[in-house]
Amino acid sequence: MSTASPVRITGLLRVAADQAFAAVRDEVLDRCRDLRPAHVQVLSGGPVDGLRVTELADRAAMTKQSMHELVVHLERCGYVRREPDPADSRARLVRLTDRGRELEDTAHAASARLHVAWRERVGAERFDALWAALQELAGLPAAPPEAAAVPRGRATSVR
Repeated sequence: MSTASPVRITGLLRVAADQAFAAVRDEVLDRCRDLRPAHVQVLSGGPVDGLRVTELADRAAMTKQSMHELVVHLERCGYVRREPDPADSRARLVRLTDRGRELEDTAHAASARLHVAWRERVGAERFDALWAALQELAGLPAAPPEAAAVPRGRATSVR
């Protein structure tokens, strides 16, 4: 008889997602000493450029005030700038600077390396089936990173 507690699908997915986020976060923070873990969360949901703080907050499941603090810090550090939204004069859009694009590239490369590592860990066939199932469940068709395009080494710090 097993003494292990049953695990719900949400718990299992959460543990895997937490592990994935931690791997990417740690790699990004190794290179970007002026950031905290919460700043990496701003980038974890997808592209940032051209979104409003309210959209970023909704995507990250945090308050607008908390996201505003993170964006202000990113702006002070030169990763983003805010500019008026041409569609609504009361709103401002978050735009990546060159330094912010380097940060985004760093996060994408770390995520791609994790993708490849997990694929190698569980085997190509099992991982590809998992990838396809997650795409279908999420309704987000996304091509996996090409192995040749995944940087193997750890890049230098974002300037």
